[in-house]
Amino acid sequence: MKKSWLVNAALLIVVVTLGWLVYLKPRSDEPVTYPLSALKAGEVGKIHLERIGRTPVALEKKGGLWFITAPLAAPAEPLQVQRLLAILDARASNRLAATDLARFDLDRPGARLTVDAQTFSFGTVSTTAREQYVLTGDAVYTVGPGYGAALPADFTQLIRRQLFADGEVPVRFEFKDFAIGTTDAKWVVTPTPSIELSQDDINRWIDDWRLASAVRVEPYGKGKMMGEIKVEFKDGTKLTLGIMQREPELVLLRPDQNLQYSFFAQTAKRLLSPPSGDASKR
Repeated sequence: MKKSWLVNAALLIVVVTLGWLVYLKPRSDEPVTYPLSALKAGEVGKIHLERIGRTPVALEKKGGLWFITAPLAAPAEPLQVQRLLAILDARASNRLAATDLARFDLDRPGARLTVDAQTFSFGTVSTTAREQYVLTGDAVYTVGPGYGAALPADFTQLIRRQLFADGEVPVRFEFKDFAIGTTDAKWVVTPTPSIELSQDDINRWIDDWRLASAVRVEPYGKGKMMGEIKVEFKDGTKLTLGIMQREPELVLLRPDQNLQYSFFAQTAKRLLSPPSGDASKR
């Protein structure tokens, strides 16, 4: 009786073990995918983008931040850079030999993205599978069309939208009719406003400026300044912003970058007016 019990127990262990191994074994019906790159987004330092009929753009990482180095020098928009680097993590549903490239419009690709030393060429999008053909190394891969769609049509889309850099902490603003600055670690508005303002009211106004993000950033072309705004930062550096336009959009010029930033009318109203104690107007 005891021997029979031991045999049954051993058989049970074998069955459980086999079941566990079957569970752990990769399912054969899962689709096979192919990585396009071994590069890691956080480790690369250079990006180059070419599109037919467009100005090529080069980016470089400096001190952990991305900057455009050609065709102009400007800080890069972090989200746009992430969209460019997303191709490094892509996995393809198919990997084909890099032959008869004209069949995939890869003999003259519409766009080439080079990340460090690896180049990705973007060809046509399959009308049936809704996947795009991408050539890299010695193979052609099929990936979702979102990677190609993420490539900006114009280099200006890669320029950072935020007016001030993270390290630029404003401590004083001077307008034609009023000024705001810190005195003994307290914000002071001059001339003294007719309404009572709390430090929170002024801090909200300062944050509007510190976090101001443009809807469009472009290289400065031509135009006469309508006014100016003098800004002093915590590290002692100073910047004079040029007011190029007030309506229907506010356009501010940063002469140090030779860039002009365009803001919606509602944002313009907040930035150009003194702080208000009425939160409903903000």
